[in-house]
Amino acid sequence: MKLIHALPVVLVLLASCQGSPQDEKTPEGVETEETTGATQWVGLYADTLPCADCPGILTQLDLRADSTYVMRDRYLERDSIPYGTIGQWTVSGDMLTLNTADVPIRWKLEGDRLVRRYADGGPVETTLPNSIGRVANFGSLPMHLSGAYVYYADSHSFTPCGSKFIIPVAMDEAGVEGAGLELERAYSNRIKTPPDPLFVEVTATLRVGPAMEGDDTEEYLYIERLERVKELQKCP
Repeated sequence: MKLIHALPVVLVLLASCQGSPQDEKTPEGVETEETTGATQWVGLYADTLPCADCPGILTQLDLRADSTYVMRDRYLERDSIPYGTIGQWTVSGDMLTLNTADVPIRWKLEGDRLVRRYADGGPVETTLPNSIGRVANFGSLPMHLSGAYVYYADSHSFTPCGSKFIIPVAMDEAGVEGAGLELERAYSNRIKTPPDPLFVEVTATLRVGPAMEGDDTEEYLYIERLERVKELQKCP
């Protein structure tokens, strides 16, 4: 597929369009620090976690070397497409923190597995399996995402809620009408002062494609469906 109108920078720091990151409480006894030197954490993790009203939550976590993460949660027998969260991760000792738009998500390293903890770092009291382990691969899957979409200067970008990073959006192939074009039209109809953001919910896939310049590759967000324009034009 030919990529057109894609922002040529992958996951650059967000300079505008969102407010200051939400203040978070540091769990007792845990000092938050940047993930410098924590390359041993990088990798793919997956397993099924407990669910109160379904057979389980299939959780897939991709910890990346640039300190970003992609997590997908699919409620079994309820959802066909998982809900995605994209953001920054940090570690302190044996505690992993996933920063989100709401409360942080924390995991403790036990052996070769990540055990889910409460937001304050405390243990989750359960007799059910409550950890995810390393896996070789789980593919590039579509997911539901909420965030800020911007169409400006012939570039398309998406900043997921809870993330400080901008992801370039790969638009539809020239002459083909699809979800990308629908999103662009929704932006043009509603936003009168670009680059103001339009907050939306989409179904999308992260995939690598050819860079706009040179022979390298870049990661793009491929929009599969515009689910809705958010009534409240902001992230949680």
